[in-house]
Amino acid sequence: MTVYLWQADGPEAGARGVSDDERKARRAAADLLRCGQASSAVVQEAAAELGERTLTAGYYATGQRWQGRLVGAQGRVRWVPARAGAPS
Repeated sequence: MTVYLWQADGPEAGARGVSDDERKARRAAADLLRCGQASSAVVQEAAAELGERTLTAGYYATGQRWQGRLVGAQGRVRWVPARAGAPS
């Protein structure tokens, strides 16, 4: 199962979430950029990982990652590919 992990960080707080849809993940992170609560945003594709013998679960990155940046005065967010593991 593919999921999209999103993260938006600001000077005082941050937010993160998981979505089953890439557009929804980008929208959630972009909304925080637009309203000024975040200064950086990242969306990363991941696969759900369920524990075989335990009840643990998690995600592992597939390598697809995008960095969101505000462009212009209209609050448009542009998403550009970023290397996995690169600073946001």
